[in-house]
Amino acid sequence: MSPELETLDQLQGGELHLSIVATLFPSTAAFRRAVMGLLSCGDVILKTNQGRQLPRWEWERLFAKDASQEEFNELKLRDHFAWLEKNKVEAFSFR
Repeated sequence: MSPELETLDQLQGGELHLSIVATLFPSTAAFRRAVMGLLSCGDVILKTNQGRQLPRWEWERLFAKDASQEEFNELKLRDHFAWLEKNKVEAFSFR
């Protein structure tokens, strides 16, 4: 299974710190590319430990620089669609 699919599979159980997700990938560069792809597609959301969802500009800035391990420990990924389902929120509304 690819690291991207493994990440999505692991997120079905809830949130994961970025530092844990990084261990699923063979390199830091691969991790950054994959997480940026998952975030860009809307498959996952990035949150702080306090629960605040980071907007696109903030996570793009984080991944554009060499973020430290401490910064990754402060952030979590969550499967966006699992969260919507859990909270009974409709992803798309046609009214």
